[in-house]
Amino acid sequence: MATGFQSITLTVLLFALAALPLAAEPDAPARRIGVIFEGGFEKAEVTTPIRGARHTQLVACYEWDFGVRSFTQEIWESRALDWDTLLPAARAVADRIVERVEPELVRDARGVILYAILADEDPFLSSVLLSPKLLESFRDTLGDRIHVVLVDRHRLYLFPATGGHLADYGPALVEEFRRARMPVSLEVFLLDEQGYEVIGELERSASGGTVAPPLPITPPDLP
Repeated sequence: MATGFQSITLTVLLFALAALPLAAEPDAPARRIGVIFEGGFEKAEVTTPIRGARHTQLVACYEWDFGVRSFTQEIWESRALDWDTLLPAARAVADRIVERVEPELVRDARGVILYAILADEDPFLSSVLLSPKLLESFRDTLGDRIHVVLVDRHRLYLFPATGGHLADYGPALVEEFRRARMPVSLEVFLLDEQGYEVIGELERSASGGTVAPPLPITPPDLP
């Protein structure tokens, strides 16, 4: 594995981190490091909290031959990594995903856009919330404030923050979460010019789901 990050300047480091070789072979292809939004039930050693979240965590991960792995504390420290260096690299990965993945826009009978689906097998798909390009790409269709539900690591739902469409689809989203292969959480993120934060949660019930009130916990100074 590559080491010696201490001797690399910060500018060079940020470019290198986005395509870091993590395999032992000298001719191994470049691998990415970044972040994945995971459910709080997942066990991970290197995480950082998310503003307002109770059941979702941001996990530091790297690619390997069979997908992605979360960093162990040992590997994290051996590479002299910290969140100040990881997050810019993770945003670069997220930017490229936003640019590449084509969203599906769901409309009603009148042609009005109800919500959008962002689906892809990229293991870092959920990290698009870090990219400023995500809000910009949906500004004309969903508005300046967007609700996002990370039902699965490979499938995100985006709703206009106004209009109540998310509440209408709460039961269906809860059911999809229950069937998801790689579920994340039912927490509702608000995406706007300030970034992202959790503002509520789709409640599970026998009949489906509704949007719970905003969470009272909003830790300061989080990514």
